[in-house]
Amino acid sequence: MHPEFIKLGSFVIYWYGVMVAAGVFLGSWIFQRNAYSRGYSPELVSRLILWSVVWGITGGRLLHVLVHAPYYYANPLQILSIRNGGLAVEGAVISALAFISIYSKIRRFNLPEVLDLMALPIPLGQALGRTGCFLNGCCYGRHTELFTGVRFPFLSGRVHPTQLYYVLLDVLLFLFLSSVSARKLKPGVVFGSYMMGFAVIRYTVDMLRGDLRPTFLGLYMTQVIAVLIFMTGAAWFFFILVKKKGKT
Repeated sequence: MHPEFIKLGSFVIYWYGVMVAAGVFLGSWIFQRNAYSRGYSPELVSRLILWSVVWGITGGRLLHVLVHAPYYYANPLQILSIRNGGLAVEGAVISALAFISIYSKIRRFNLPEVLDLMALPIPLGQALGRTGCFLNGCCYGRHTELFTGVRFPFLSGRVHPTQLYYVLLDVLLFLFLSSVSARKLKPGVVFGSYMMGFAVIRYTVDMLRGDLRPTFLGLYMTQVIAVLIFMTGAAWFFFILVKKKGKT
């Protein structure tokens, strides 16, 4: 655990913020490169990146605050403090997706193709963000005696390094999406694969989390949302299939 990147007097830049920024930069660069190769204009690509990031951060923070409502109810001034952690990936994905869907109606671009282009690099960005979680000490797992266990100074005993589990699985998801993208299948397949893959990763790894509280049917709120995201991905595949049949 090493949360501080740079400290100058009372001013601190945290590793969490650095890694999240690095993830956003890497994902944006890959999306920009791929979008340009498909003929999308720099103006459209820049707007998509800017507003997806803005809405992603807003939605990610909002969901994080809702999941940890008791803490933020007692500490309302911390709601806007995100330098040291506090972004829920599901909230970021949902809010950014909502923006892109609405914006596609305004600018009339190919929504499935753009979603594919944006979904491809997201797991890499998430992997970098989860590395920041590990350095920050948040999103830790339950107690374990396995050799993979790690120690954090504010906890007693060894716990699952769930942050690193996310990192490994996110990288594997990126490699899988890259192979799917290389096959040049019907537009929308990469996005649907990402939604379902992300949901499975989040649901399974969250079973080992030690910092969340069960809510609905003994599940964490993040798991409930993961189920909904998986169902959305499945519905998206059904939509693609029906649309394809309708054109034959």
